[in-house]
Amino acid sequence: MLISRRSVLEVIGGSAVFGGLQGLPSIASAQQYPDRPVHIVVPFPPGGSLDGAPRIVAQQITARHGWSIVIDNRPGAGGQLGSVIGKQAPPDGYLLTAINGVTHGSASAIKSDLGYDPVKDFAPIILLADAPMVLLVRSELPARTVPEFLDLLRKQPGQLNYGSGGFGTQHHLAAAMLLDQAGLRPDIATHVPSRGQALAITDMLAGSVQFIISSIGPAWQHVVAGKLRALAVTGHQRLTRFPDQPTMMELGYRDFEILAWSGLAAPAGTPQTAITRWNEAANQALADANVQKQLSAFDFDARGGTPAQFADFIVREVARYKRLGENTGLLKAT
Repeated sequence: MLISRRSVLEVIGGSAVFGGLQGLPSIASAQQYPDRPVHIVVPFPPGGSLDGAPRIVAQQITARHGWSIVIDNRPGAGGQLGSVIGKQAPPDGYLLTAINGVTHGSASAIKSDLGYDPVKDFAPIILLADAPMVLLVRSELPARTVPEFLDLLRKQPGQLNYGSGGFGTQHHLAAAMLLDQAGLRPDIATHVPSRGQALAITDMLAGSVQFIISSIGPAWQHVVAGKLRALAVTGHQRLTRFPDQPTMMELGYRDFEILAWSGLAAPAGTPQTAITRWNEAANQALADANVQKQLSAFDFDARGGTPAQFADFIVREVARYKRLGENTGLLKAT
């Protein structure tokens, strides 16, 4: 899952290490922690949305509090490599992990052994940001609502294709969830994966696929141009860009929520004092208007909240995706 917008390196300058700034108030002076650099492992390459949210927040925390924060990109195996590194780190608050809707969500639908337990092996700190997706169809399809679209699938089994940024991506699993919750066979439509979301949108414009559940940014211009039609959004509330399009929950799909999201976590067993300090600092950063603007460049909305709220969120995410993998057979296929 990636929300393809302009590179985060263009948004915030690309520095991986944020040194302390002179003359700014520092809550680090009031307490000993942190008294040395804190590393944040990002399980994906620099330059995308999954790198962007923690990098932007880290920059703001450094500017406000003078903490030295190192962004350590460790891509590989769809986020597994970096997540395992985060799990195995000493629980002292000096190595955190940027977890997200892939590593602590959709991966649970396709892999029974991730090398880490997304719930038990991490101490959640904060949900930084999230973004819903949108169900899109090609404009020539005679379906203007979700019920009409599902009727079309039933009348034309096996004749429509859906796109995604790759097998097991959130785009793929969102479409699988739609079919599952609508009571349709997984093969009623054919999955045509692409190498990335941008190419999936290209395939849809070319006509090789007829529908997709996509992040909003890459598709917006094509909706405005009338080439694609939005039918519903996958978040818990309607979007400003699509005020007339209902959420899937409004349509009666009570457990249908697919979000791209980013958060911070520490290894299980990390002292509560460190968790609390990071939660407070990150909440302050997320309240900053400039941080919110930078996050919006990736179609992310700033969130925040308590560690307990984030922990509950992760438990729900993992359970939802595991259930989807079992219902559709995707979990058995890997």
